Amino acid sequence: MSVDDQELWKRATARLTTLRADLAGDVELALTTVLTRYRQTKEVLAAVIADVDAADVCRECRGACCLNGKYRINVCDVLACIAAEALITPDFSQKPVCPYGTASGCRMEPGMRPADCILFICVAIDQKLSPSARLILDEQERVLRECLHEASRLTGEPLGTPLLLWAGRNTVNPNLKM
Repeated sequence: MSVDDQELWKRATARLTTLRADLAGDVELALTTVLTRYRQTKEVLAAVIADVDAADVCRECRGACCLNGKYRINVCDVLACIAAEALITPDFSQKPVCPYGTASGCRMEPGMRPADCILFICVAIDQKLSPSARLILDEQERVLRECLHEASRLTGEPLGTPLLLWAGRNTVNPNLKM
């Protein structure tokens, strides 16, 4: 039986909610701390890009990087949204617009957006970055990747995997029920 993207999303978010609830208290606390840092780091990255007037660049290109984005959100991104009680319901019917956005932009606050989206820098924005902005971006990307690694270690799950791919695997941590 074929499962559609909406059902995969539903199963994955339920599975992540259970995964988080089943963690030992100290591990759950450590994970919450890492997820908070993960979200805050994405906010810093987004602020650096906003400072170079990215909104105008994006308006001019009409968000070409936001098309076909259903695999951009990873497991850690969704776990961070769950922890912050800021989970949105994607609209997988609006292809080619990203299911997490609208024709006018992303529905998620910067700290909740997929890491892939936050880390992506198009040529037009790249040309506007100062050397100091590049240093900040490099350092914050390193922090983001450290958070992702630590969250994966704490949960025993590959949290950098795109959510829909992770949800579609029957062999990922068979002790967890979908």
